[in-house]
Amino acid sequence: MIAKGTGKPLHAFAREVLFDPLGLGPTEWLTGGDGEQIAASGLRMTPRDLIQIGTMMLRGGPAPDGRRVVPSQWIERCTTPVVSVDEVRRFGYHWYAADIAFGKPLGWAPRHLERTWMAFGEGGQRLYLMPALSLAVAITAGNYGADDQWIPPTRVLREVVLESIL
Repeated sequence: MIAKGTGKPLHAFAREVLFDPLGLGPTEWLTGGDGEQIAASGLRMTPRDLIQIGTMMLRGGPAPDGRRVVPSQWIERCTTPVVSVDEVRRFGYHWYAADIAFGKPLGWAPRHLERTWMAFGEGGQRLYLMPALSLAVAITAGNYGADDQWIPPTRVLREVVLESIL
């Protein structure tokens, strides 16, 4: 739809209006059998560049130079849950939302519960955003095809990153 509307391949359009304004380095976007980029997946970038996406989201849409690259209304809309995935996670437009519990328990309750936006990639690639903490965490892994691929990035987030800021 983007390619037809803009007359540019998806990756070229994303490079022009998002990746370059954010200062991202080289990216790669996998293609399907028809030669078109797979819009829902297959985008590859460095963790440092993934953090740039997260930082832009946390700031409400501007690039580092202050130029708006994503409307703040879209960020609000895409991170607003539309459907429940399970008892913890909800899904908006390509973003998950959950309240992440971390810290040593006080009785039966965790010490902290933070609203978190999450982008998930195959193999344990994760971008976690905690707006109240102004925190963006990119985790990359190679746990492809495993049913428990979510465990390592979740443990890194909770047991390393979040525990270090308490």
